[in-house]
Amino acid sequence: MSKSVIHIVLGTKGGVGKTTLACHLADYLAGHHVPHLLVDADDENHSFHRFFPESMLVNPRNVRSVDSIVGMAESGDHRIVLVDLRAGSGEEMLRWFEDVPFDELRDTVRFVGWGCVTTDPDSVVVLLRWAQALGDRLQYVVVKNEKDGKEMAALEQTKEGAEFLKKRRPEEVRIPLLSPSSAVVELNKNNLSIGNALALKEKIPGLTDTMMRSRLRRYQRSIFEQFDRLAEVIFS
Repeated sequence: MSKSVIHIVLGTKGGVGKTTLACHLADYLAGHHVPHLLVDADDENHSFHRFFPESMLVNPRNVRSVDSIVGMAESGDHRIVLVDLRAGSGEEMLRWFEDVPFDELRDTVRFVGWGCVTTDPDSVVVLLRWAQALGDRLQYVVVKNEKDGKEMAALEQTKEGAEFLKKRRPEEVRIPLLSPSSAVVELNKNNLSIGNALALKEKIPGLTDTMMRSRLRRYQRSIFEQFDRLAEVIFS
């Protein structure tokens, strides 16, 4: 029996790119036609649910609601469960993880934590806290969101960050800034991921004209190529 994978997208605060990363992953999974379940665990904004209305709503403050994520993974109906957490919900989830029977789930469920970081040194806090508490029970991917710049030295230049990189050897994904910014505005205004925008038949001014569609395809390809290199982490 193959394992199901629970991918958890986490971040210290809003604006680090959690939902952006989750949307890219959801588009990637859809393109690979892999049985998957999308979960919006942001009980404050439900941003992921706006882009993917089919996503299941989970309250991270309710342990039984979060328990359902494991149940869905164990069912075998979903090869992948993708969870977008509320910003700053790391401590709540860590308390929940205290009850997760990792040894019992070893043959059926695997966990991957996607830590979204920016140029702000505080953005690495939740990722490092999770790594300290959970160790190798999770596999880690560092997601560097370049919306404010490409230089993100908080992991490399702090003792805790350097230890994390040396010990856990996380994979890395970079999310480049999407230009022009008007494209981001239109995607958000219309509650569309890039994949959903590219699939549209109707015209949206400033978003689905020939040149913008070409630009969106190229941008998406740059991210999907990184996911391709992480295929074993994402699918296996």
